[in-house]
Amino acid sequence: MKIVDVRVTPVLVPLVTPLRWSAGTELGTTRTIVELVTDEGLVGLGETRGGEAVAAAVRQTASFFLGLDPVEALRVAKRYGFYRVTSEQLDIIGATKLAGAAVEMACWDLAGKQLGKRCGDLWGGIDREEIEFAAYVFYRQGSADEELTVDHPAEHAVELVDRYGFRDVKFKNGILPPEQELVAVEKIRASLGDRMRFLRLDPNQAWSVPTSTRFLRAVAAFDVEFCEDPTWGIEGMSLVRKDSPVPLATNMCCVSFDQLPQTIREHAVDVILGDIHFWGGPSALGHLAKICETFNLGMSLHSDRELGISTAALLHFAAAHPVVSHSIDSHLPEQSDDVIAEPHRFRDGRLPVPAGAGLGVELDRDKLEEYHRRYVEQEFQDEFRDPFRPEWWPSLPIF
Repeated sequence: MKIVDVRVTPVLVPLVTPLRWSAGTELGTTRTIVELVTDEGLVGLGETRGGEAVAAAVRQTASFFLGLDPVEALRVAKRYGFYRVTSEQLDIIGATKLAGAAVEMACWDLAGKQLGKRCGDLWGGIDREEIEFAAYVFYRQGSADEELTVDHPAEHAVELVDRYGFRDVKFKNGILPPEQELVAVEKIRASLGDRMRFLRLDPNQAWSVPTSTRFLRAVAAFDVEFCEDPTWGIEGMSLVRKDSPVPLATNMCCVSFDQLPQTIREHAVDVILGDIHFWGGPSALGHLAKICETFNLGMSLHSDRELGISTAALLHFAAAHPVVSHSIDSHLPEQSDDVIAEPHRFRDGRLPVPAGAGLGVELDRDKLEEYHRRYVEQEFQDEFRDPFRPEWWPSLPIF
């Protein structure tokens, strides 16, 4: 069986409610859907972050995968050179790296369909059939001029726990002054009580080293599982970690393999949140998992408003890698829709690993076309050049 064609479709799926974080306001998700077609008529699915620039990168690198047997997915990964990409190169070839992640994902989907195996079994063997997620709590914002309050996160947390049964809560903070966010953390704890197992924080590098240290010392009384990227850079994270009673995690200071040695030497983090797109695809993420296990680092998986195809890949990956021992992130409860025929449904804070061969999901072609039309209609309007409205970007100081 050979790959003979590729279809690439950018889509734009709105969020139910705009979600605020320390660098802007999320309105929706712009994703690129990749379909690899074989000479036997099988279609493999992949998904990645970004729109037309990433779609163009897939088309421009078609020689990397056309003519290959899908079981040669590792050859595809090597051709995209993910293991050799350094952090300095990310801005230059970022679109190509994201494109390759989707192409490799689609190859594994095809390989699973060809062999009658699930991707998780091809990636090491599925050891669990359900994966636990954390509630992803934001300051939700109905309009750009709506005032944010310390009550918003607690209200959102209660809503998510009531509706989906999550046991862990991740609070996307770093927006209000730290003393107010300490109150917000207290309100989340008080609102959920014993219904919440672990609480984690994510200011997205909004704080200085001294502010990070002071805040984490104060918030330790609320039994915080970890704080993700309170400040910026490996050096900054290392300085905070030395004086913080709260473990640190990252999806920002360490995002490529060349950054791992310094991160490990300086004991900058306790947990790495791997992103199947940012790190370059399933094979690269598997390599990261082995490094985390070797150096006794915790591992979880990052969410960047992925849709159902990438969610399926994350489920298979977590099921096959026991080192992913922390509940993982997902924006799915905030997505207004999806492009797969049978959307994932949470039960008791968990999602089942899809049962079908490959990734185990199929496209809803009507939805794909609908959200591609939305992308085409809105992508070239100024306010939709990326997922954030520029007029909603905050003018907050770094604390």
